[in-house]
Amino acid sequence: MMIKRFLFTLSVLIPLFTYGQQESYYTLYRYNMNVINPAYAGALGKNVFAFTSRRQWSSMQDAPSTLAFSYSSERENNVGLGLSVVSDKVFIEQQTFAYVDFSYKLDMESTQLYLGLKAGGNFYNADPRSLTTYTASDPAQQQLSRFNPNVGAGAFLKGEVFWASFSIPRLFNVKRENDILAVTAKDRVHSYLGGGVDLPVGEDFFIKPSIMMRKVKGLPVTTDITGMLSWQNQFDVGISYRSSGAFSLLSVVSIGGFDIGYAYETPTVSSLSQLNLKTHEIVLRINLGQGDQTTKTGPESQNN
Repeated sequence: MMIKRFLFTLSVLIPLFTYGQQESYYTLYRYNMNVINPAYAGALGKNVFAFTSRRQWSSMQDAPSTLAFSYSSERENNVGLGLSVVSDKVFIEQQTFAYVDFSYKLDMESTQLYLGLKAGGNFYNADPRSLTTYTASDPAQQQLSRFNPNVGAGAFLKGEVFWASFSIPRLFNVKRENDILAVTAKDRVHSYLGGGVDLPVGEDFFIKPSIMMRKVKGLPVTTDITGMLSWQNQFDVGISYRSSGAFSLLSVVSIGGFDIGYAYETPTVSSLSQLNLKTHEIVLRINLGQGDQTTKTGPESQNN
């Protein structure tokens, strides 16, 4: 009897100190940047559309699935406007983040500093009624559905051969429980800090190293380190390593105003690699406002 009580106590207490991934990771984050940074709106041109589809651990049922869309446009008076929508589904949870983005550009000779704001919220829905329960009146079996408003901010620095980004897409912790005391989940504040350079290594080749760090309360800093080799800024291949335990192969093809990218990700943790947990990410970006460019120089004019 004592052992049963001890095991029951552990089963109740351990989840209170357990943390996991709350927002989607993006391996090809440079191609849909204003999903996480509102300052990126208007940094590429007049009309830029980006679509991302990410299937994490695709071999598992009800694994995380993410669809992201963004639109940004450079306007007059150094203003940029945008829209970002992310639909994220994990098991019984479905949430959709919808935000309007605003940016303002400060010209500093050969560099530009963009400052941005997000405004919108999260449509959160969870339906635990399909879960097995031992008590018909269990309060956790009630469907949760609510809208949580929020705001975000960011800064984006763009030079001829480098870029740097800092953002907090949602500035406030927001509770999800909808007055159900048994649920204590929150949308926690996530901070992103990254940067990269595009360096020529010959007449036709560039190397493009970049880094993106992500911090959320209760978890260690997660760092993505990416290296790409580009031929004429049209065909890019590379690798990426995530400190939380993932390795990726990346490829991007750029034709005119179209960028098509694919990333294949696999865990590096031995206990997970045996489970055949593969992740697939596809990105399509369409730039209708970059004009007639016969040559491309710099990290952003290269559409990467």
